[in-house]
Amino acid sequence: MRAILTFHSIDDRKSVLSYSPRHFHLLLDGLAAKNIPVLDLETLLHPDTPQGVALTFDDGMKSVYRNALPARAEHGVRAHLFAATAATEQDKPWPRQASAGIPHFEMLDWNELEKLHAAGIFIEGHTQSHPDMRSLSYAQMEDECGRADDSIERHLGRRPEYFAYPFGYHNPEVRNFARQRYRGTVTTELRRLGDVEDTAALPRLDTFYLQSGI
Repeated sequence: MRAILTFHSIDDRKSVLSYSPRHFHLLLDGLAAKNIPVLDLETLLHPDTPQGVALTFDDGMKSVYRNALPARAEHGVRAHLFAATAATEQDKPWPRQASAGIPHFEMLDWNELEKLHAAGIFIEGHTQSHPDMRSLSYAQMEDECGRADDSIERHLGRRPEYFAYPFGYHNPEVRNFARQRYRGTVTTELRRLGDVEDTAALPRLDTFYLQSGI
């Protein structure tokens, strides 16, 4: 099995973006029991890697620092967090979407992102303001990603190498842009990794659907 796993918030709020801390512990325990390694994306995507998963967190919810970091550290595994930097820089909660059952989420600040980075979580690109990139010109995509990546590099000393499309939305123009800028880009296509993948359209398994096990 080779797969990229998607998380958003690690909490008990039962929203579509929530994954409980208890299930997160159980998932890591289960992977270890099955001898499925938790790898960084570079290692997982290498053609010689036969098995493993990568943990990815989208958007930058504060609960990743509060609830996921201790469990991740206990197991000694790496992870990637795709941060939409405007929420961090403007100290704003994640927009509530009542129709989708999505509550407000507190977002990580730069101090917490620095601590996550120091603990072995790679902070990656997710644009500045989380737009639908299909609606942007090439120059606007450059601006969105450039501002976000510059902020991450300025605060953490490392430029993002991987990217997650906001909302999972992409088209050929957006993929071509991402392919030129990042080593790999993840989508919301719900499946495991195949033997051959377009690095600008990598599938993931959303863990909201895996709370009964993997």
